[in-house]
Amino acid sequence: MKVSIIIVNHNGSMHLPELFKSFKALEYPEEQFEVIFFDNGSVDNSLEVVRREYSRARIISNPDNLGFAAPHRIAAAKARGEILAFLNNDMRVDPRWITEGISYLNPEQKIVCSSSKIFTWDGKNIDFGGGSLQYLGYAEQYQKDEIKDGAPVLFPCGGAMFISRKVFLEADCFDDDYFAVFEDVDLGWRLWMMGYKVVMASRSIVYHKGHATLDSRGEVRKRYLMHKNALVTIIKNYQEDNLKKILPSAMSLALKRALLFLGVDKRMFYFWEKDRGRLTLNKNSIEGLIHLVVLDDVFENFENIREKRDRVQAKRVRKDEEILSMFKDPLRNIMGFKEYFWHEASLIGYFQLYELFNCTEQYRNNLNHGLGIARHDLNRIRREINRNTLTIPCINKPSGRFRDLIDKFNHRRKSEGILNAFRYSLFFYIEKVRRKN
Repeated sequence: MKVSIIIVNHNGSMHLPELFKSFKALEYPEEQFEVIFFDNGSVDNSLEVVRREYSRARIISNPDNLGFAAPHRIAAAKARGEILAFLNNDMRVDPRWITEGISYLNPEQKIVCSSSKIFTWDGKNIDFGGGSLQYLGYAEQYQKDEIKDGAPVLFPCGGAMFISRKVFLEADCFDDDYFAVFEDVDLGWRLWMMGYKVVMASRSIVYHKGHATLDSRGEVRKRYLMHKNALVTIIKNYQEDNLKKILPSAMSLALKRALLFLGVDKRMFYFWEKDRGRLTLNKNSIEGLIHLVVLDDVFENFENIREKRDRVQAKRVRKDEEILSMFKDPLRNIMGFKEYFWHEASLIGYFQLYELFNCTEQYRNNLNHGLGIARHDLNRIRREINRNTLTIPCINKPSGRFRDLIDKFNHRRKSEGILNAFRYSLFFYIEKVRRKN
């Protein structure tokens, strides 16, 4: 089969000589593959290096940086190959990269896309060996052999993958609005929805320096893309009944992350609370602002996202029930804040998302872990109360007060369950200690 290798570049001239050198060692017939080099407005000598190192390459020079997603659509429309091979500019390929990668494709079995295994540059560690998806749209790369060779995966890695050109165009390519980050997750999910399959091609090997272009743009901008694209992905791809459960949770949790990172003490806004001084933001405030900007941008662009969702859903062949098991780790916790954990646990319980993803046991384990933290906090508070009793003469013995805690805990446990009982008791005594101080 004729293969079109598409490379998107932005100021990556330092990576290109090693990439093109590896092309010259490919075991695939040279007349059966072409290289399309899409340059995103580079101001270094990238084009000069391409012409010197690999004169066979077809160059598309764009004056502006369009990101990662749109250039693949533009290049795919000009490609001559039946198969498209996407490759990051900071990689080198194994001689059998193409041969092994396309050997997994089988249109009769609907296998139209395969993902290469990606090693670190020194070959000692795995950079991508498959991946999982958290229910809010956050993907995680497996950095060990968790997926068997030829086994199905929800999504490929856009940095090294093969896909039928016809199907890529039929699926409307990567979403231009993603710019970069999770565009491959969105594509993989849509392919499965359309009735196609994606597999892991573990014998198709590349070596990666690691996010060289994205890293040059700064961590804050990368995290903005990650959070925005995760939210857009779930809006586009869940079927209607499931989106009605998950979108409210996603919005609520995004606001919770913003407030926690900003370090906002909400009680200072309440009339019934004592004066707590001036509002001050903590050192993580920029992270909190990212979540607010994401929400604002998604709301501003919601009509466009809804129209895209309509087009995606119109191509649905498979229901969510046939796809969600491929998420692998849907209830993975993405935050370390205890307040976030309890808020998310309550939403997962309210919407019964553990049943949707068939993760009842994992949800129970998460709750048990959270209850262990709550018990630890209650014991710490109890020790603090006892210490204050011994060191401050004016405080009465705590026995009556602690009995009140036990009574309140038992009452709540009978009426609302052990989880809410622990939460109520914990917050009750934290507030008592704070007021005393």
